[in-house]
Amino acid sequence: MSAPVVIPFSDDSTLFFAQRMRALLRDVPNAPPVALWHYLPEDALSMRQFKAILPQGPDRRAVEEDLAGLFLRDDIAGVVTNRLYRPLSDALQDPSLRARAGRPRVVAFEGGLEFFPKRAYLRRRFADSVFLVPRGAAEDFETVMETSNLKTRPGVLGFGHPAFLHPGAALSTQRGDPGGDIWFFAQALSPSTRRGRLHIVKVLAALARRHPERSVWIKLRHLPDENQRHLHRERYDYPSLMARLPDPPPNLRTIVCAMDEALARTGIGITCTSTAAADLVSNGRPCMIHLDTVDCYRDPLVAPMRRLFGASGLIAPLADVLSLSVQPPDPDWARDFFCPPDLGERVLAQLAARP
Repeated sequence: MSAPVVIPFSDDSTLFFAQRMRALLRDVPNAPPVALWHYLPEDALSMRQFKAILPQGPDRRAVEEDLAGLFLRDDIAGVVTNRLYRPLSDALQDPSLRARAGRPRVVAFEGGLEFFPKRAYLRRRFADSVFLVPRGAAEDFETVMETSNLKTRPGVLGFGHPAFLHPGAALSTQRGDPGGDIWFFAQALSPSTRRGRLHIVKVLAALARRHPERSVWIKLRHLPDENQRHLHRERYDYPSLMARLPDPPPNLRTIVCAMDEALARTGIGITCTSTAAADLVSNGRPCMIHLDTVDCYRDPLVAPMRRLFGASGLIAPLADVLSLSVQPPDPDWARDFFCPPDLGERVLAQLAARP
């Protein structure tokens, strides 16, 4: 294939996916070119985020007509996306466009950790192929299609996500505190209350005081004045909550940086319901998932996170977090949750099977 593969993005989540997917596709021998399209109608990126994540800029700035018009073009190898934008979904629901010979195929992925899978499955049912996580999710997808009495569904259900690649021999075997900097990876919506987030800040402050020789970082999802148009807008930002501490330890700091930089500097990674938990495991880093926060019963993401990571061995109660009692991920769980490194090849194979 010499025609390009198009990957649209509009915010930090979709841009992270686009970058990782592009890297996987480029690693495949004789791969087609990959074009990142910035979808302007749903743009939620600040200039700082753009410069930090994609300093070279997008290959194209696209509007609704550009995405809808993809199905009338013969010079596009396919579309890969973790958000099925409305022009793409509408075009796939048009019988004449869907049946058009030679149109680009659409391969859809989940947004990340899928806390409400039924809703995600229904939104992606018009794609030509859908890749899911964990391994057994294909059966759940088919069940949702059957119980919803839906005849239009993807021709292929695959396994994998560019954020969930199995680390192989690098899978962490760490037990106990390995030393190094402590990183907390924030999530926009969870904890969902001010008290829950203040609980996190106080826990991290306690760790900083107990380990004055180590830095404790709160990796912000974004700055407080950013992402105002994001689907997931953050309330109760961590810098403001840190300002409420009467005597914050000097080694407790916030930081905004690329995920790759954060992972490279992480001694222990802590999170609540962030996809960063998968990033940590995929990169062989010690990971602790803390869900027993104040007001956790009010957080709608806690129960789905327990469902996804219940067998991982990574969910840590407060006592374990405070003592940094790290446990390794369960190998069997990891094999079902993280895909082989040939994901790029499998995606290109789906794109090559043009209608």
